[in-house]
Amino acid sequence: MDKLTFKAPAYANDTVIVCGYVTYVKRTSMEVCIKSYVENLSGERKLINKAYLVMVALDENEKPVEVPRLILETDEERSEWESARKRDLLRKQRHDEKF
Repeated sequence: MDKLTFKAPAYANDTVIVCGYVTYVKRTSMEVCIKSYVENLSGERKLINKAYLVMVALDENEKPVEVPRLILETDEERSEWESARKRDLLRKQRHDEKF
């Protein structure tokens, strides 16, 4: 199991900002990068956490449904895609080792 590690704390009167974007898609699933920032009263933001979540698209009957392909337009998006593909392979390997 992976652990979630925070790089910095959030204190009272800080605002926590959470942003996400899709990094990788398969037929019915997608990986989403979630970045958490803390913003103090002066407006200064600091990254405190980054996590990758895998989500499955479901229809109204809670059955997996195909997701649109991700259009990669920048070198950064292509790099994220390649890293996500490698994470996907590692997740599959870990899953296969359990069974």
